[in-house]
Amino acid sequence: MELLTRRPALPALTGLRAVAAVWVVLFHYREEILALEPSLAPLDTFMRAGYLGVDLFFALSGFVLAYTYAERMRAFRWRDTRSFVRNRFARVWPVHVVALHVDVLTAFLLGTLGRTVEDSRRTGDAYLQNLGMVHYWVNDRPSFNTPAWSISAEWFAYLLAPLLFVVVARLRRSSTALVLAAASYGVMLWIFATMALPNGNLENMFWVRIMFEFVGGMLLCLAWVRGGARLGRLAPVLPLALLVTAVLPAASAGRYWMAPALGLGVAALAASSGWLAKILSLRWLVAAGEASFALYMVHWLFEWPVEQAVGLAAGNPWLAQLVLVAVVGVLGLASWAMLVLVERPARRRIVTGRRPRQDEPAVSAPAPVPAGPRPELVGLR
Repeated sequence: MELLTRRPALPALTGLRAVAAVWVVLFHYREEILALEPSLAPLDTFMRAGYLGVDLFFALSGFVLAYTYAERMRAFRWRDTRSFVRNRFARVWPVHVVALHVDVLTAFLLGTLGRTVEDSRRTGDAYLQNLGMVHYWVNDRPSFNTPAWSISAEWFAYLLAPLLFVVVARLRRSSTALVLAAASYGVMLWIFATMALPNGNLENMFWVRIMFEFVGGMLLCLAWVRGGARLGRLAPVLPLALLVTAVLPAASAGRYWMAPALGLGVAALAASSGWLAKILSLRWLVAAGEASFALYMVHWLFEWPVEQAVGLAAGNPWLAQLVLVAVVGVLGLASWAMLVLVERPARRRIVTGRRPRQDEPAVSAPAPVPAGPRPELVGLR
């Protein structure tokens, strides 16, 4: 889509994506990590809160998409909507469908294909639902490649985003956007507080978590872009929120009370030029952020071999260290391979209808722009 208004890139938010993805990985592999390296036990509370990495992703998604598209799509046009949906489809579907078929193959090899095992559906209808990225809409039980539930939720938000842009782009006062963002998170927390199951989740209400956090991120973006909110002064909110999850067990007890602080932290980071923004803008962290989606999508595909390796290393500290290093290396290599071999070329092929030439990048990247109060030209995708 050719944007009429284009904004400077926000590399710190790309770096933050890496933090969110690694946090989720730590959450899923917490028991294995501690079995391999018991000295990491002080990080247990922080790792237990890693499910909040998804909430950080949801806020980031709403924020970045509003930053990129809200002004351009303030009036509803079918052409712009088709282009937006195509771009979002190209962003998530290729990696999702490759990961899906890796999990199908794994289920076949383990003899679990066609069955529901440990509350995870490996059935034919679940496969078809995954192909359309609607599996979480129709059944809130896990299915192939368990973390892909959030991709189904994101797809739901993407399809509604063109209508949301029309609404939020009309907000002119940053104070109004801030109040509405607080209301969005407040309603979400009220629903969870009054309707959640004992495990902290909602039954058959998949849209609550994604939509209120996605919209909250959009509104926080508008609050910053409108210029009336000095959100950069709140940059300490994000590291403080992460610190709280690391030291207070109540913050990692399966509830979502920290989600508003994480969403506000995204906006504050975008508005800041301080030490945290500089760290997250480091080249290697931005590169890790580019691979964060791939990491999120592939890490749970290694669940079975990681469990086997941890079992083999039991009682052998040297072998445990070797397994831990190997797990980190394999996840890193698999994520980068998925980014380079699948995500980038497939995205370009879907968006442009042609293969990338050898002398051009697989996905066009925005040129760097010096920081400034209200810079113009340069796109964020």
